[in-house]
Amino acid sequence: MSVINQMLKDLDKRQNDQKSASNVSVPLPANNSSTKLIFVIVAIIIIVNIVGIFAWQLYSENQQFKAQVQQAAITLKNDQFRADTHKNKVSPSNLPSTQVLALPVTSKAIKHALDESKGLANVPQSTVVIAPDKENNALANDLGETIEHRVLTEKVTETDDTIVIITPVQAAKAAVKPEAVTDIVPAKSSLTISRTQLSPQALAANKITQAEQAMERNEIAKAESLFEEILLVVPAHETARKQLAALWYGKKYYQEAVNLLSQGIALAPQAEEMRLMSARIYYEQGQARQAFNILNPVNRSDSTEVQTLLANTSAELNEHESAITAYRKLITLEPDVGRWWLGVAVSLDSLGKFVPARDAYRQSIARNNLSTSAMQFARQRLIELGE
Repeated sequence: MSVINQMLKDLDKRQNDQKSASNVSVPLPANNSSTKLIFVIVAIIIIVNIVGIFAWQLYSENQQFKAQVQQAAITLKNDQFRADTHKNKVSPSNLPSTQVLALPVTSKAIKHALDESKGLANVPQSTVVIAPDKENNALANDLGETIEHRVLTEKVTETDDTIVIITPVQAAKAAVKPEAVTDIVPAKSSLTISRTQLSPQALAANKITQAEQAMERNEIAKAESLFEEILLVVPAHETARKQLAALWYGKKYYQEAVNLLSQGIALAPQAEEMRLMSARIYYEQGQARQAFNILNPVNRSDSTEVQTLLANTSAELNEHESAITAYRKLITLEPDVGRWWLGVAVSLDSLGKFVPARDAYRQSIARNNLSTSAMQFARQRLIELGE
């Protein structure tokens, strides 16, 4: 129990100590710190104002000093100018006419101009122009102003009409001497690109080559486009027209191909190949009459293909006289072909010309190159005609 009591006493003591500690009041700082802070701020503001006033006074004094220096320099120049003018005895007020130039000058330039004017004593009226020099330009830039002076003129007692003018340009020309050219600057090479416009024929030739290459690559659409471009440039280009018609015929665009060839025939009536192509399309479409009409204007052609198609269409249309003419033309071109003789024999037989027909049948059999059916037909007709 004594131990427990002792612990309770210690606990009571600790609680009393904590209460006494909490009852102790902490002294608060005085209000002196805020007063000091205000005082410091006011002092800083006063110091800044004093420094600003002092800097402004220095700046104002510096500007006044520069103005005084500039005024003194201008006064010095004017005094020197008057002294030099008085020394040389030149009075601008007595001159008959004066000219005012706003040019910066120096005392050295004025003295030089006056010295030059002394050498013009024998001239009735002279004008001396005082030109600017580099020294005065530098001074004018430093002072920030340009000094203006009047041109001095001097009148001489003798009368003459000669006027001598000394100008800055003349002085500059006299001072500048030509220098010898020692370095030779090579001329720069230039590249000139010009466009050369091809003639329609040359352009068509290039496009024909491109179209043929496109056809070799089986690029039919590109080839068609190139052929159409050629015909736009050169409408009478027969090769492009035939190639394009062949492509359209291959696509079974029969009417478009015929129209295209008809335009070419209108431009070149004796174009046998275009007539032959158009006639073949008509004949294959069962239009023998149109094929015959297309080919008949070139019935004197030496083309085997033209004469063969013309003979076939003529025979089919019972145009036997035209067929006989075509077959005889074929016999002239290829006399050993039996079917040409058989064609003549059939047309003569149809016209009732039996004697020449029998001779033609014999010639066709003698060539011995007819098909079996054609050979049998020729022999049968010979028997029927009394052979």
